[in-house]
Amino acid sequence: MPRYDTLIINRIFFRKSVQKMKDHFFFPGFFTSFHVWSILYKNAEKGSVYPNHKHPMFEILYVETGEMSEWVNGVEYRLRAGDFILVNSGVLHYPEAHEESRFFNFHFDVEPREVHSLFHQMRRPIVSMRQTPEIEAEIRQSMQRLIELFRTQDELAFTQKMMMQSIMMQFLAFLIEKIVIPEMNDDSPASNSKHLIATEAAYLLETYGGSERLLIAELSEKLHVHRNYITSCFKQVYGMSPKHYLTKVRVEKAKKLLQETTMSVEEIAEELTFSSSAYFCKFFRMQVGSTPFQYRSGIKA
Repeated sequence: MPRYDTLIINRIFFRKSVQKMKDHFFFPGFFTSFHVWSILYKNAEKGSVYPNHKHPMFEILYVETGEMSEWVNGVEYRLRAGDFILVNSGVLHYPEAHEESRFFNFHFDVEPREVHSLFHQMRRPIVSMRQTPEIEAEIRQSMQRLIELFRTQDELAFTQKMMMQSIMMQFLAFLIEKIVIPEMNDDSPASNSKHLIATEAAYLLETYGGSERLLIAELSEKLHVHRNYITSCFKQVYGMSPKHYLTKVRVEKAKKLLQETTMSVEEIAEELTFSSSAYFCKFFRMQVGSTPFQYRSGIKA
């Protein structure tokens, strides 16, 4: 089966051959970020169960051999060899092995935050065996490509890390286009209303939320909706609270200023309305794992 990125390239060249090529174009700048939290490839003994838990990352479980279950919010998803599940951030889940199994487990976060919104509109986790044979085969191929990257190396070179991120970004784009968006088109008016409230709140947080001053009470006043309902809608759509989202907004703005400007740490702290540069540095290190200077210089903490 052709790779998804090859299909995209072929489609682009086909369009160019039948349409008049533009002699100029402009795309505004955009920011993307992919954070790998942990990667695990190992055997699970029959009967092994991991404690029920939740975290702010997306999680992939791919069963290479054997048979396992992933329990998500109390619902069991049975996975056999070649099966895959993507668990959204912020939901309770745990794996269970029904026999000796080999599995690949991947924790990650991704920006832009619209990705969170799209995946959290799914009524249930993405499970490969519920898809068409073509989509199922593409999912399996992507997982095997990732496994092969790690199988031959004790530690990935910088270029291989870039390749891994590229594979994952293409894979997520594939899931969104082939699975998430088609299911969104079947959403009810009620779920569309919740999405609208959540996205309006997100817009206010991004536009006016450079500091912690934009509290949930102010969102409630601006949107004319009860604060508890805003929080409920927000968690359903983005998989996190407005406060957690605001933290991500501030981190993203800080990263962008560190990467794209020569502003000093003091100037960035003032721009983002932190009370002091020391507090900004403490906040940044807590969220990113490195100081602003280390992040700007590309130095590992």
